[in-house]
Amino acid sequence: MGRRLRPAAGKKRCRGAFVIAVQLTVLGSGSGGNSTLLVQRGRGVLIDAGLSYRQIARRLDHVGFDPDRVDAIVITHGHGDHTRGARMFCRRHDVAVYATETVRGDWGKTDVPTWRSLRTNQRHDVCGLSFYPVTIPHDASETVAFRIETQDGAIGFATDIGAMTAELIDRFRDCRVLVVESNYATELLRVSPYDRSTRARIGSARGHLSNEALADYVRDHLGAQVRCLVLTHLSRVNNVPEIAEITCREALAASGRGDVDVVVTRQDQVAPTIDLARWSSRQVPEFAAPYAQTVLPFDTPTTEEARRPQPGTQEVSPRP
Repeated sequence: MGRRLRPAAGKKRCRGAFVIAVQLTVLGSGSGGNSTLLVQRGRGVLIDAGLSYRQIARRLDHVGFDPDRVDAIVITHGHGDHTRGARMFCRRHDVAVYATETVRGDWGKTDVPTWRSLRTNQRHDVCGLSFYPVTIPHDASETVAFRIETQDGAIGFATDIGAMTAELIDRFRDCRVLVVESNYATELLRVSPYDRSTRARIGSARGHLSNEALADYVRDHLGAQVRCLVLTHLSRVNNVPEIAEITCREALAASGRGDVDVVVTRQDQVAPTIDLARWSSRQVPEFAAPYAQTVLPFDTPTTEEARRPQPGTQEVSPRP
């Protein structure tokens, strides 16, 4: 059987409403899996597909988005918490996968039906969105962040990053929305149950970004055009969502940036949908309403299980 016909570009039925604005929804984020839906003119792009196929399909259904309207998957790096569901999703829905050659090699899958190659420091059209990949420090052979140009402003996207580089700071300066890691609280990592070498790897410049490092970036480098910060990849062992949010908000307050919203993502919940038209001068019809936020009844580990590293779901993925 072939794919179901898509609606005309610019119109997408979403629980009874046409949506034509640019919308970003983090479907889930953390060491157990990461995936973000970006929609423009009724066409969807998944940035990473690290949740299982079943979970991705379930979460898309909860926000009212048909998986057959996803036209592409863009991969940031080859770790399993960013690629786990991608192969099955692209095979079931005839979706192209975009990745650099190094990331493709790290991932190691050879039976993906359609590959599209990304090159760093070059613009790529992905379903009408302009993706500009930038290499960033992380403990994979190659990890990329993205500057994404949309009709309602630019998005900066960096969910696994050991340190904010000068190039990334420059690329993100005039973005409207930043999706960025806030992985651990420094003091919680210091007293973490992880062994010394793992703690050192997490806290290194090729590991993950701390709440405090993100706060430093906010105070010193946050661009004047930024209107929303989306905090991602929070550790279940070395962080607490409330601590991550407070640390970020305090940095914003110290910089006089009361105009910036903060969204904290979680592993087992779909985050609130961000409608970029809110800050755009482009006229959007009144019927372009955002998706409703949904707290999903996913099976979640007990507190004891969540704080115990599990095989395949380490807070820092194993070296390739």
